[in-house]
Amino acid sequence: MESFIMGTMVTWLAMSIRMSTPLIFVGLGGLIAQKGGIYNFGLEGMMLCGAFFAYYGSFTTGSPWVGLLLAVIAGALLGLLLGFTSITLRVSQLVIGLGIGIFGLGLTSYLYRLIGTTGADHVASLFPTINVPFLRKIPFIGEVFFSHSFMVYLCFFLVILIAYYFYRTTSGLSFRAIGENPQVADTAGVNVIRYRYLAIVVSGIFASLGGAFLTLTQTARFMENLTAGRGWIALAAVILGKYNPWGVLLACFLFGAADALQMQVQIMDLGIPYQFLLMTPYILAMLAMAGVVGKVRSPAAMGKPYIKH
Repeated sequence: MESFIMGTMVTWLAMSIRMSTPLIFVGLGGLIAQKGGIYNFGLEGMMLCGAFFAYYGSFTTGSPWVGLLLAVIAGALLGLLLGFTSITLRVSQLVIGLGIGIFGLGLTSYLYRLIGTTGADHVASLFPTINVPFLRKIPFIGEVFFSHSFMVYLCFFLVILIAYYFYRTTSGLSFRAIGENPQVADTAGVNVIRYRYLAIVVSGIFASLGGAFLTLTQTARFMENLTAGRGWIALAAVILGKYNPWGVLLACFLFGAADALQMQVQIMDLGIPYQFLLMTPYILAMLAMAGVVGKVRSPAAMGKPYIKH
């Protein structure tokens, strides 16, 4: 019995890490955009495009690296689109972001049907699991943390890198300043427009990496609306994490753990309707948001177009 419980715990925690990884990628993308003063409502569409183009590149060439490159390009282009319309043209960030979400769903659904879905040729090549030498053999910890694809390790490295950049570098301080008071930052010599464009492009790339993780490490296939609202959950995680990289990491892990738990419960066949279990991560997101709304201070200039005086 003890070994069964231990094995279940190991499986659940390892699954939690894998399920939270795409959320962390997208959450970091949303965080970067919002720290720069841009509210990226297009995360879901960017994530979905990243998932499709990663899948397409991988199954057509047999290389997941090509798929990853296509996903990055797709995310950067969508980021540029959002940046041009919201920064240069000063169109509503909400409207454009929602438009990108609808566009991403429509485009990927159309292309998916266009290429067809049958046959073994339409299975993408996946990134292999990396068992870290020596560390993988540590009881419990090794099985949970040191047997994942490189994208999982990349994700956690990016959390550390972004936290260091924001709070330990002069450039990071300037970056945060444009999301708080761009006029003052501009007076101090910070190029607000350049930083905001950089923020939204990087945001798009990170969101597409979250989608690529799904098709290049888990499903090996694409299906319509594959992301199933994960982009919105990641957006909620940014707020729940109080606009801090470490907070975003913990919030995404919370949602990922809930998703992994519902899968475990389905496997154990406890008689709970699976439809209810599928709702668990989304219910958790709503409850978490209800508990923090009004208690978290967002960047002061977020969502406001910058007009140089």
